[in-house]
Amino acid sequence: MPDNLVQKKNESTWYVRLDVPKDVRRALGNRTVLIQSLKTGMRSEAMVRRLPILAQWKADIAAARDQKITAREQWRPELANKGSELEQKINTRLLDAVKNPSKGSDFLSRAYQLDISEQELPWTGIQPGQPIPSEYVEVMKAAFKREPSSTVDTVLGGSQFTTDFMVLLAKDKYKLSQLESEEARELIINPTIYKPRSPISASMIEAWANHLVTQIDTEKTRDSHKARVEKISKFLTTEGTPLNFDTIHKFVEKQGGARQTLMNYLWSGRDFWKWAIKYNAQFREQFSGQQCPFDGHELPKVGKEAGEPWVPFTRKEVEDLHKKAKYAAKDELVNLIVFGAYTGARIEEIGHIKIDSTIFDDDGEPIGFNIPDAKSKAGVRDVPIHSSLVPLYKLLCSQAQANDGYLFKGGNNKYDNRLDRLGKQFGRLKTKAEFSDLHVFHSIRKTTTTELHRAGVGLEVLPYIVGHENKSFTLSVYSGGCSFEQKQKAIQLLHFDFQ
Repeated sequence: MPDNLVQKKNESTWYVRLDVPKDVRRALGNRTVLIQSLKTGMRSEAMVRRLPILAQWKADIAAARDQKITAREQWRPELANKGSELEQKINTRLLDAVKNPSKGSDFLSRAYQLDISEQELPWTGIQPGQPIPSEYVEVMKAAFKREPSSTVDTVLGGSQFTTDFMVLLAKDKYKLSQLESEEARELIINPTIYKPRSPISASMIEAWANHLVTQIDTEKTRDSHKARVEKISKFLTTEGTPLNFDTIHKFVEKQGGARQTLMNYLWSGRDFWKWAIKYNAQFREQFSGQQCPFDGHELPKVGKEAGEPWVPFTRKEVEDLHKKAKYAAKDELVNLIVFGAYTGARIEEIGHIKIDSTIFDDDGEPIGFNIPDAKSKAGVRDVPIHSSLVPLYKLLCSQAQANDGYLFKGGNNKYDNRLDRLGKQFGRLKTKAEFSDLHVFHSIRKTTTTELHRAGVGLEVLPYIVGHENKSFTLSVYSGGCSFEQKQKAIQLLHFDFQ
């Protein structure tokens, strides 16, 4: 049942169904099957509706498995803590032994007192009053057969006895291997060797990533989110530090880079935190009551560290870059520069224009094109074609058949960014022309916006051409936007000398 869809007998409604793996059934309420109505009798619609439900179920299964793993891994920090407590008791008793070298049998009895509470005995299934397993009896016998030569020796013997007993308890509680039992002994004897592991485990990140599929459309954005949290988790493990505000502050300081980069790390961390607190019981219990460590950080607001926006080219600089591309016989790049200048479109918006995106007038002449899928809701728009761009637009349409219907030839990219190759060509061109790192192809979009604004195009039209959110409350909330004719009139105010 690869699509996880079923119909019950005598019902037309489709259900999504998933078998629960044996190892997590108890954590999921002892259910063997998860099933939910999709409230539709259309299979095509059911195929779409099942996806977020399956994603959440799979995230729940991953989280349940992660909780089991996390619970088992608690033996290291637990024994390190007990080792620290034992070390303090030993130091106190050693000091007492030095000050009072002879206290007779009473001291011997107290020094050999087991430093483990009765509450811990149920770890092994031992209840007060029940027979103690042979392993524990042997440890006790060995301890009390020992004949200490001094009160100091008595204290050290008591310490050894307690250590042996703790190792046995941990071995039974967490089903430790022989190698892990030896590590447990080292942790009790020398608790400072323990470094906390990141509470953000790989399986938790994977479960969160599955959740993101239902929240974020763009695969590239989801992958960036995941990569940032993986880097944060690696930092926590490497540094051996807890997940708190101070640690994240230290992480952010080590990253360097512009303000926006640091904000993205905090954004990803905050999103993961909110998900984990809500959907991962182990994480929720561990950090209950703690403020989100990704909130409240003060990032640079001035200077280089605050980050600088892309710098627009002047109109003449765009014309000069066009000439350089033409001189270098980079025809595709020449066409891209012209197209970008006369439309203000983003490079990947241009890369996804197809013949069937074209808007024609009554005479069959191209007068615009539609951008159906953009970076933001405002980016979905109809863009008018400048009269100077029409000849090139027709030429590209005539060649589109060789490009699977696209106006520009694209390459293979994981995120379907078709014009990476041309983008890199432009990068080499502008670098050779000695432009700064803040000058990129997106700078041409800023040039177009600047030229339109200086030509008198206002906020009632300009944002609808370039696909930006309209900052005017009245227009963004109450207006359906400007007309295509208004945009046509505005776009004709652009002028570039592309000879």
